[in-house]
Amino acid sequence: MERTLIIIKPDAVKRGLIGKVIETFENVGLKLMAAKMLRPSSDVIKNHYPGTPVWIKEMGEKTIASFKQSGGNVKEKMGTDDPQKLGQFVYDRLVKYWMEGPIIVMIWSGPDAIQIARKLRGHTIPLLSQTGTLHSDYSFDSSTLSSSLDRVVKTFVHASGSKEEAEREIKYWFPKMEFKNYEREVDSLYLV
Repeated sequence: MERTLIIIKPDAVKRGLIGKVIETFENVGLKLMAAKMLRPSSDVIKNHYPGTPVWIKEMGEKTIASFKQSGGNVKEKMGTDDPQKLGQFVYDRLVKYWMEGPIIVMIWSGPDAIQIARKLRGHTIPLLSQTGTLHSDYSFDSSTLSSSLDRVVKTFVHASGSKEEAEREIKYWFPKMEFKNYEREVDSLYLV
């Protein structure tokens, strides 16, 4: 069994999408192992992300790639095409975005839970998500739209991107949690 961290961000909470997000993961057979609602401080949010110079530069490079993919001019919209400056912009705005309201932090488990959760969530830029994903079904946000509003792209669901990331994030958000397994009727259908 694999575990992954899912976070329902403030805009999804405000829009009443909590049930839709949970239902999406339950419908494919993933199992909810833990959940909590909180309103984290800026330091808690900052520490969720690696925040290293390498990570910040990667965020900037992703921003540049997103603009190219959507046909936008990053330098024209953002005033720079320097990956480090763009990444810092994204990092600062992410913290601001996550502080707009409460979040729900959850741990889900199941075979290939990380890959399944990412697939269900969709591309980190909702405009580029495949039809049928959470981001595609409930958002049309993009890099060009968000930059014109001086904010990050509102990706209302976070899903861990790798086993290492999931382990780090689970330990961060649930540091002393002991996970008790429980059986559901649906488990016998898949895990025979």
